[in-house]
Amino acid sequence: MLKKLAQAEEKWGGTSRLIDRWLQARRELLVQYFKLAGLSRSDSPENSLPGLQQVHQFCDHLVDYVSEGHFRVINQIMHSFPEGEQVTDRLLPEVIETTDKLLDFIDKYSVADNDDMLLSLDQDLAELVDVLETRLGLEDRLLQVLYTFRIQRNEPQQAVAND
Repeated sequence: MLKKLAQAEEKWGGTSRLIDRWLQARRELLVQYFKLAGLSRSDSPENSLPGLQQVHQFCDHLVDYVSEGHFRVINQIMHSFPEGEQVTDRLLPEVIETTDKLLDFIDKYSVADNDDMLLSLDQDLAELVDVLETRLGLEDRLLQVLYTFRIQRNEPQQAVAND
């Protein structure tokens, strides 16, 4: 996923603050995920779970990431240009499906108040990574639409500047 993120940053980065901010939020989410997953590996030498605070922080970041995607990025794509509404109409059911799964994880672990509640964290993180991978693939399709719109919108300005 980090390799795909680097490719996304290379492809779409620097074209708009919205895209850059979304990609940065994605990077932070993935880094936190991999730290948490690395800490919770049951085959680690210490066989230790992360602390409740680390899990809660990850859940907070996941909530922020999902909210940003839905209420800022998708909303802007949907309402900024006609093609955006068509694309979001097609992709939104799949995005919502992943959102529901992410929220299930958040609901379960954001209220964890003792270490016993973390006993299924390894399995849940393994399932979560599949959901994240699906979600990021859908987001990449949305990023491509946003990128194309930004490029098309800027082309007339560039053409005038080149004349």
